[in-house]
Amino acid sequence: MLGRGLGHRYNNALMERLAQTLEWLYSLEARGEIYKLERMEQALERIGNPHLRLKVVHIAGTKGKGSVAAMLDSCLRAAGYRTGLYTKPHLVHLTERTRINGAEMPAAQMLEYIERLRAIYERAGLGLTFFEFTVALMFLYFAEAKVDIAVVETGLGGRLDSTNVVRPLLSVITPIGFDHMEYLGYTLRSIAAEKGGIIKPGVPVVIGAREEEARATLTDIAAQRCSAAMLLDRDFTYSSRSPAHRLDYTGLGFNMEAVELGVAGRFQHENAAIALAALETLRGMGWGIEEDAIRRGLHELDWPGRFDIVHRRPLVVLDCAHNELSVEALLETIAIELGPQARPRLLFGCLSDKNWPRMAQMLGPRVRDVTLTRVKPKRPLEPELLVEHFSPYAPTRVIREPLAAIEQVMAEARDEDFVLVTGSVYLVGEIYPYFLAAQGRTRLFPEAI
Repeated sequence: MLGRGLGHRYNNALMERLAQTLEWLYSLEARGEIYKLERMEQALERIGNPHLRLKVVHIAGTKGKGSVAAMLDSCLRAAGYRTGLYTKPHLVHLTERTRINGAEMPAAQMLEYIERLRAIYERAGLGLTFFEFTVALMFLYFAEAKVDIAVVETGLGGRLDSTNVVRPLLSVITPIGFDHMEYLGYTLRSIAAEKGGIIKPGVPVVIGAREEEARATLTDIAAQRCSAAMLLDRDFTYSSRSPAHRLDYTGLGFNMEAVELGVAGRFQHENAAIALAALETLRGMGWGIEEDAIRRGLHELDWPGRFDIVHRRPLVVLDCAHNELSVEALLETIAIELGPQARPRLLFGCLSDKNWPRMAQMLGPRVRDVTLTRVKPKRPLEPELLVEHFSPYAPTRVIREPLAAIEQVMAEARDEDFVLVTGSVYLVGEIYPYFLAAQGRTRLFPEAI
């Protein structure tokens, strides 16, 4: 359990408490998800409504919402603000989800918060889900730390997401696509309606959706709620430049040329434009965010697991692509960064509720060989089911344990090879400790002091 949550450099007694507490916390996952905001409101009322003490930028969308959140956080920090950042899921440690000024919540402090909230909610007879509990913890941590501004990413959807109790300064909707259809609906219109549920009356919204149905739905919601909408390709645009990590941005009253990103991938240019539109909106509200700080924040961005080069010889890239949209973006990034002829040795595992036949169809023709493995934490797809989908394209094998799989791939790889790990955020999280250990590290971000 410690591998999924917290724990290093602590004494044995504390480690045992951590392990037991995390065992309890993760047991809440058995309750599934309950999409009712009334429960969340009751839970937060019990701890003094910390979410109402926060200035929040609230972000929903199908793809790019984590990257946009990380970009906003980095720029706001560069501008001198004390920031809270909430994203999910985590890769290595649960503490990654809840960061202040770029640093993970200290493990011992998270333990104290979990124990404190558990006592309150058990006395009140509130049986929260895992996500509800961690969202309540996040709001309380940010409020008690007195952050200047919090950037909060939704979990799933938006309208009934546990984070949608906030009264934000600004809402942001990133591109919309097909994912989690069993919860959000099977049309772009229905999915957009769920994501657009975070748009609040009178609160401005930045909309990064390009699909016509999604745009129409989101702008209709904004109009109904008298929310000023800043729309991609209407109110703000961008163009990619050479080299590949640069873009130009044109907004309503704020333009920037040759903005350099610290992350790879042309798809990140769209995310950066959405983040820039959000920053432009915040500037219009009086937030002091100078161009210099924006450039610094985007250039210094640290966002692990997104075309993340973790080893050089052989070249190893970890990428959290987990649906068709993100696989398409990943393949485009490989072609731009490494050339159209780059053929990786692929380590792949995914969740059972994804369109894995289509993901295999997209990746198969572009790889040299395939090692299939089993993602552990949630809804894993048995790798044997993938063999027939990859084997027509490349030599394919199954090594069910992720760490055994990466050890075998690395043992066989030559210095000039390219190894790609993708298919699930959870898979990247299971593989990451292998490379962190090689660097003498145990976590992705510094621990807050």
